[in-house]
Amino acid sequence: MKIFKLFFLMLFAFIFSTVLSVGANIPLDATFLAVGGTYLLFSLSDMPKGVAFFNFADLDWEDGAKNMGGLQVTGYFAPISHFDNIPKLYAAPATAAQEVTLDSSTTGFTFKAGKKFLKLYLTMETGVVEDEPQGEIDGQSFVHKATVIYPGTKPAALAFAAQVNNSNMLFVFIEADGQRRVIGSEAFPAKCKPKITTGTKTADRKGMTLEIFSYGYTPAPLYEGDIDLTA
Repeated sequence: MKIFKLFFLMLFAFIFSTVLSVGANIPLDATFLAVGGTYLLFSLSDMPKGVAFFNFADLDWEDGAKNMGGLQVTGYFAPISHFDNIPKLYAAPATAAQEVTLDSSTTGFTFKAGKKFLKLYLTMETGVVEDEPQGEIDGQSFVHKATVIYPGTKPAALAFAAQVNNSNMLFVFIEADGQRRVIGSEAFPAKCKPKITTGTKTADRKGMTLEIFSYGYTPAPLYEGDIDLTA
């Protein structure tokens, strides 16, 4: 492959050198060597391994922009084993936003026959998604965390706690502004720690606190595709 690449590059260099030498009154052989050598160097040199190009951009803030905190009261979940396809981060992100967004441009989350996303109700103003750095210098990544509260200790809540306690999961939570955050992936499924309490006093909270965590190179990624609620 490099032979063909070299041939066309040298042909281009010869044509370009001819034009340049005529216009600038420089000997053709000197011009050809300079132009051809430069193209040859760049064409046969591989990019240094480990070099990454990030889409850094201005981090401005629009005056008066809306910035409500918290999560909406409906989230979504499914066991990893129920998915037929789980989108990954863009392989070649063109923007800063794509660096932290799952690529659903071709296919989003899809499920095996009879499976779908399930709804998870969150008590208002009890849900939170947090991203914490972990690791040593030159080896840092993120822990994706979510904590939500589901009210009551009915059989459905107790059964859910038993089911997710040792299962590989994926969750989608929606911020107040509609931005969707995903916790869990094929590589690092979401793990859950459900805690049930009846409360002590009549005014105490009674229900399930669900602690969720996963890992990734970015904060919990965004998702812009469909959320399938039909089996």
